[in-house]
Amino acid sequence: FHRHSPESRPQPPFPGPNRARRCPPPLLAMSLLSLATLETVFTFQFLLPAAAIAAAMLFGMDYLAQQDRAEKKVAHVAAEPGMALTLGELASYDGTGGGKPILLALRGVVYDVAAGAAHYGVGGQYHTFAGRDVSAACAKFNKTSTALLNTRWSDLNSAEVALLDKWEAVMAAKYPKVGTVSDPENLAAAPAKEGGDAGEVAAAADAFSTQLGLGMFDRGHITA
Repeated sequence: FHRHSPESRPQPPFPGPNRARRCPPPLLAMSLLSLATLETVFTFQFLLPAAAIAAAMLFGMDYLAQQDRAEKKVAHVAAEPGMALTLGELASYDGTGGGKPILLALRGVVYDVAAGAAHYGVGGQYHTFAGRDVSAACAKFNKTSTALLNTRWSDLNSAEVALLDKWEAVMAAKYPKVGTVSDPENLAAAPAKEGGDAGEVAAAADAFSTQLGLGMFDRGHITA
């Protein structure tokens, strides 16, 4: 038999460590790419909800911090008991004037809510309530419609009156009564309902909101 020298021996079909590696076959490359793509998709599917939850938590913490700062900025000036304020005078106690308490009225009774400045002061979620009679807004469990502020509560239905009773008990337990509204006759009438389908939708929305508020009281989510 003919012997091959080490230099002339047939080379193995696979490259050695110092030889350039061959590219993987196209099918294998496509499979690897598909796996990488799937891995990326699954990663984002899990990361996006986690990022959303983290962002919500950060937003909530920032919101609470802002509320705390808002409360600290407001001078907690105590109101003089026995005040008799017109609706125009009550409007000046909305937390924007330095050295004044924050007041609101419920059924014509004025409450000093400066202790809740984080809610009723500038930047608080109920700031629009400050300086106004909020009876109708509380009865309809609606904090967004300014048309319900300084509105007569005599136009409320039985469910709305029941919810207003609960809010009145909460306010009386949390905040001191300091006076009354001296011109309740100047309260506006309840906003007129539209006719037709739009009116029915608005009435249904009011009823749903009121029942939602009653349910939150019944389940203990709102307490004094």
